[in-house]
Amino acid sequence: MNETTWESYAAAAVERALALGNRGPARLDDDGHLLQDILDAYRKNGFYVFTGVLDDEEVGELTAEFDEVLDNVPTKLHGDTDRHGRPSPYGGYFTMIEDEDDPEAPARVSLLSHPFIYMESALRVYAHPTILAIAESLYGPDFVPFHEGIFYKAPGNGFPTRWHQDGRTHWTEDGKSLENPDGTGKCHGYNMSVSWSNCTADNCLWVVPGSHRHWRLANGGKFPPITERLPDAVPMLLAPGDCGIVNRSALHGSYPNTSAERRVTMVLGFHKRSSAIGATTVNVHAFKIPGVDTKEITYTEDYVLRRARMIPLAIDARRQHRADETPFHYRGSYLGDAQWNDATRAEISREGDEYWQRDITL
Repeated sequence: MNETTWESYAAAAVERALALGNRGPARLDDDGHLLQDILDAYRKNGFYVFTGVLDDEEVGELTAEFDEVLDNVPTKLHGDTDRHGRPSPYGGYFTMIEDEDDPEAPARVSLLSHPFIYMESALRVYAHPTILAIAESLYGPDFVPFHEGIFYKAPGNGFPTRWHQDGRTHWTEDGKSLENPDGTGKCHGYNMSVSWSNCTADNCLWVVPGSHRHWRLANGGKFPPITERLPDAVPMLLAPGDCGIVNRSALHGSYPNTSAERRVTMVLGFHKRSSAIGATTVNVHAFKIPGVDTKEITYTEDYVLRRARMIPLAIDARRQHRADETPFHYRGSYLGDAQWNDATRAEISREGDEYWQRDITL
């Protein structure tokens, strides 16, 4: 990409992004739900940036624990030791990419999947009262989980993410969204990016506002290549502690990170329970490394409610860590013990029955 042309493109896109009216603090009413103007802006644009959700202490905890994990990634694809020669026990959860032009160079990590297994700070932030209030505001008290991962775009050589729409289930044959403009109807849920880095136009996720109403793959359509600078796309700008939600039906992607600043965002998300139970789809997330394998599945109530258990477990983990904070009250149904302790810590990572075995792709 020509640097001058990119700078001009990015500057114009930043200006458009800041004029959309879809960013600011998570303002809640007396019932703990998002105010209507926020809901309207999200539903119109297909994404919203909530500023200042995490405090500095929590950003510091996430940064410190993530940097420890990053220092322990294997040096080679399918490797089991890090650059210090230490065992890398969670290497199987990391998407590693080798340099085809330099086979001797260390492999680079671009995605760290299912962080609740190895980052308790990630589990605690999952239960942040504001994060869960956002989910309840959009999907009601019985919202259920989607999937979690950490996107890492290294400074100077961060890999791009292709333009795509995540939703694959709830469209008409002609590609019209089953989710209505007022939020009713079947939906694909949302991805939330929890940031503990500066997400700039050079390294962040880009979204096409309003693109969540139509499926690009309908009637033989295709997604544009990430090399194409879409004229209506805008960057989802985040500071450390900000959280941005993107409708999973929206067209989004990220350009290569050639900047000097890394991007670290944990992606989590939630679904409307009525959109999940009974849905038949191809699941790409319920694997150690998502996207490598797929399976066709119809989500049963048992499957969904067992996965929903991670919400109260996270709430209890956060309650123990932040005793002075009023915990979120999850009113949805779930199956299993909701006390966070050594037994449940071991249970969610039990080989062959890990919590992520019931991730929900829609």
